[in-house]
Amino acid sequence: MNTNQEKWIDDVLGSLQQMQPAEGNPHLHTRVIARLSQPAGRKPLQLKWVYAFSAVFTIMLLLNVIGWNGSTDSSTDGITTQPVDIETVISEYGLENNYTSIP
Repeated sequence: MNTNQEKWIDDVLGSLQQMQPAEGNPHLHTRVIARLSQPAGRKPLQLKWVYAFSAVFTIMLLLNVIGWNGSTDSSTDGITTQPVDIETVISEYGLENNYTSIP
């Protein structure tokens, strides 16, 4: 290698020798162990959140039941909703001869 590069590498590696090691907190280990040995304190669930969740769940359930029952009944105009197949749509809109075929 080039002597300038070797000198530069030696200077960079030598600069690490002047650094001092970082000092840690001597009581950190005991604090961590003490925190880990304590039982986790769970906060009790507030009663207002239980009531709020119950109310929202009940409302959603009622809306689903009403929607399920309302979809099978006839609509307000007296027209019942029936499943329609593709042949019915083609015949009602006169699309029998409107097709494209790609050779």
